[in-house]
Amino acid sequence: MILSNKIPQWGGAAFMLGSLLFLVNKLNEMSRLFLGRWMPDVISGQNILLIVTGQVALIFGFVAYYRLYAQRVGRFGKNALRLFCGGGILLAVSHVGFMSVLAVAFPGFPFDPFIFVIIGLTVMLIGLIPFGIANLRQPVLGRWQWLPLATGLMGFIGFFLFSGEEITAIFLMFRTLFALGLFGLGLILWLEKPVQPEVVQLNKKLSAGEER
Repeated sequence: MILSNKIPQWGGAAFMLGSLLFLVNKLNEMSRLFLGRWMPDVISGQNILLIVTGQVALIFGFVAYYRLYAQRVGRFGKNALRLFCGGGILLAVSHVGFMSVLAVAFPGFPFDPFIFVIIGLTVMLIGLIPFGIANLRQPVLGRWQWLPLATGLMGFIGFFLFSGEEITAIFLMFRTLFALGLFGLGLILWLEKPVQPEVVQLNKKLSAGEER
């Protein structure tokens, strides 16, 4: 029971760690575009340990996120959570494919593994934005009820409206806000306190009533 109660804290810490590594992955570009100063790449394809650590942390964070909040939402919110967490896990796994060691090990890969990154990110945002809307209608997070929706919108705007072959300042701004939003979601998870079963059942009944 004690171990089960600690999962949100561990999951939240892992989510924050993975999000922080996602943020600093573009620290060199942030320094160049925002401060006009060059700096070496913090995390490159050669940093196998950092890449694997970040992705494993995110996977554990997504699992803990779904495990906690799926108990508190109705059918609509649970389906949105499945997309958000499932897409996030696919995105995390796909990022490992960019490690140079894998490119050497599998030189004749039949297609570009980047397609899985696109699919994972798309599914993740398709889930996060509706979950954010559902959370505003019937709050299930312990705090900052606006953050899931805001984070999803920052990700959609940045990656689907301003992304391109060349990294621009506006894309990097929305990517940074998206990363900070994910870090905030991990912080919320880390700060969560156990909810009484009666409250969980009440939230589910209210959510089911609204879906009708």
